[in-house]
Amino acid sequence: MSGFAVWCTSTTLGGMNYVNNGLVGINSNSQIDVQLDNGFYLKPGQLIFHPGVNNAHACLRFTVPLAGFYDVEGIFFSPGLPSAPNGYATTDVHLSINNVELRSLWINQNSGMLIFRQIYLNVGDYVQFEIGWGQNNNYGFDTTAANITIVAYS
Repeated sequence: MSGFAVWCTSTTLGGMNYVNNGLVGINSNSQIDVQLDNGFYLKPGQLIFHPGVNNAHACLRFTVPLAGFYDVEGIFFSPGLPSAPNGYATTDVHLSINNVELRSLWINQNSGMLIFRQIYLNVGDYVQFEIGWGQNNNYGFDTTAANITIVAYS
């Protein structure tokens, strides 16, 4: 996707992409089938985030390549099985444009979505999704999956 950036170092291992800066992480499944990764079943193209120590936020940023109207949608959920510790994500999710927060929500062993329809964006603007520790003030077991869609209108 033009304009998409992940701000960390990355490693590929067994077809899975790992992005990691200390304990902050963003992983994705580049395979054509579902992959099991650390207790998570990841669909092809699935992204997962994880916040780090001292409430370091994991961040995905999209830089707008062309001015116009866009639909921005982010769906966030705890990707682990409810019976496993990895199913207990308790994170805070934020959507901002050019460092101005539009909305935030809590993920507490559940899911949530942030949707903005037909928002006008200029070339070089950036849309940013971040996750932090959440209400329990702890980063343990806070892996959060994301399905993010950004669509431009001509």
